[in-house]
Amino acid sequence: MNFSPEISQNTHEGILDMQGKLLKETIQYVYKNSDYYRTALDKSGVRPEDINGIPDIRKLPITSKEDFQKDNWAFLCVPKRKIAEVVSTTGTTGHPIFNAMTESDLERLAENERRSFSLVGVTNNDLFQITVTLDNLFVAGIAYYRGLMKLGVGVIRIGPNNPKRQLEIMKKFRPTGIIAVPSFMLSIYKEAEKEGIKPENITFKKAILIGESIRNKDLSSNALGEMLSQKNSGVKCYSTYGITEAAIAFCECHSSCGFHSHSDLVFAEILDNEGNQVKEGEIGELALTTFKVEGMPLVRYRTGDMTFKTTKRCNCGTFSPRIGPILGRKAHKLKIKGTTIYPKAIENALLGIESVENYVIEAHSEDDLSDQMVVTVGSQDRSESFKQLICENIKAKARVTIQVKIVSPSEVNKILYENGRRKPRIFIDRR
Repeated sequence: MNFSPEISQNTHEGILDMQGKLLKETIQYVYKNSDYYRTALDKSGVRPEDINGIPDIRKLPITSKEDFQKDNWAFLCVPKRKIAEVVSTTGTTGHPIFNAMTESDLERLAENERRSFSLVGVTNNDLFQITVTLDNLFVAGIAYYRGLMKLGVGVIRIGPNNPKRQLEIMKKFRPTGIIAVPSFMLSIYKEAEKEGIKPENITFKKAILIGESIRNKDLSSNALGEMLSQKNSGVKCYSTYGITEAAIAFCECHSSCGFHSHSDLVFAEILDNEGNQVKEGEIGELALTTFKVEGMPLVRYRTGDMTFKTTKRCNCGTFSPRIGPILGRKAHKLKIKGTTIYPKAIENALLGIESVENYVIEAHSEDDLSDQMVVTVGSQDRSESFKQLICENIKAKARVTIQVKIVSPSEVNKILYENGRRKPRIFIDRR
């Protein structure tokens, strides 16, 4: 495995030249080794020799999540004896997708994270507490663990234990960094308040946050990010975006000017509904082509996530392309009274409102085929003034007026976990 960590210091033109060569190698590799891609390329009339640079990527067929779900193992490019690890998506948008990784792929995964940690100043003098799981086919825990180890950082693998246990470990080992889901970080802070632990006595100063965005479209802190800052302004929070199928993650640097990609490992495109690339800075669907993957490489894989891309030089001095925060799922886009909205905008409006214990957002179709959204909030406060506060906050932050119901938190939990779900589903599309 030949990595090129210095590539981020290259010019935009130099990066594209290098990625063009990697794209050519990738297409040659998948055509030879993947049953799925050989068939897909033949159907589209594209031969590997037709691909000679990044501009040629438009000739290639787009891969959908449904393609991956339908014939998962047709993507495999190596004999099964070479599989070192199998990871899986959660399956919240359908059947889970399994990604078979070789030892080389695991090394690539670790290298991606080593670079990302280096971007935010993590060194071998740090000690990191990992509060995400490393089991149940979950790739993120493996990625962060191996990346930290590759950087020579000390690691505490506590996993998703309850906040009280997290604090016990923190007091004992005094970590300098933490990897966590943002809302779980808030739970740790709340537990610290209960135990009388002051923010300045919490030892970690760097937080790598996964699973939930802490950024608005303009890269300012959203409500969740503001809440974390208010709880402990002494901790620098870095947002990330990762995707299991591509075994890749994008991470912020100190400048918080978007999520860096590592150009010799992945190429990101932003596509419209017809599969055409949009202009730089415009919002569209993120599609990824992976480089240097042995097990299950992906070509123009539509992630379903809506964001934008920039190739301008970052304030940190690097030229690596960056994407913005994930604004929502393409399938979750709603049009309410002429306004396009994603459920995340509603979540952002609800976060920070005291007495909101939990909530669920449901979308329905009206008789005229327009979209209707209902927010059910779990709270002990059922007053009309509280309901009015929620409606006003949603209108101010999401620019729509929607129906709000307030019930007990236990009633909301029944909806969140309906049909025996192990993971709560905050947005339910009933259209």
